[in-house]
Amino acid sequence: MDTHESRRPSAWRSRMVGAAAVAALLVGGGAGAAAWASQPASAAHHPAQTAAARNAATLQQLADVEDIRQVKARYFRYLDSKQWSKLAALFTAHPTIDVGAKYSSGKELAEKTAALLDDAPTAHQGFLPEIEVRGNRASAIWAMEDYVSFPPGSSYKNGFHGYGQYHDTYQRINGHWYISSTVLSRFRVDPVPNWTPSAAQK
Repeated sequence: MDTHESRRPSAWRSRMVGAAAVAALLVGGGAGAAAWASQPASAAHHPAQTAAARNAATLQQLADVEDIRQVKARYFRYLDSKQWSKLAALFTAHPTIDVGAKYSSGKELAEKTAALLDDAPTAHQGFLPEIEVRGNRASAIWAMEDYVSFPPGSSYKNGFHGYGQYHDTYQRINGHWYISSTVLSRFRVDPVPNWTPSAAQK
């Protein structure tokens, strides 16, 4: 037999084995290969940059949520400590305010609330916030509880202990968050006796 012809079956078998191996690789790893091939070039070549961007976005989200928590905490503190000008400054220029009465600005809210509560011992609390941030705007739902009493002799016969929710929106302006709307819904209000704190308690 010619030696040249004797090599043909062997060479043919080698080529077939090689083709089968390639086919098996494509079938077995086809999904992975397709997924890898479908990745954007930027993701394939810069995975560290993509991870860094995700981490930066997460950190910014957490920072925004904390800043909004601080704004609402000041809202309650300024109410109870009667810091009316600081309360007014927490709002955007044209907010929507409905807290049982409707107001068109933080200044109007502060002035009307001062006239009502300036001599009244109060305690306001907000907790369990559900905050969602979307760019420079955000929304939040706060559980709330407040306790308001009036000095004896007030035209109000009783104070009240209330429970409900605040539904707020916020806007970031020049890097700072402000309240752009707030709507208070009360679920329950219980009357409480009026009370005047002693000088030591004021």
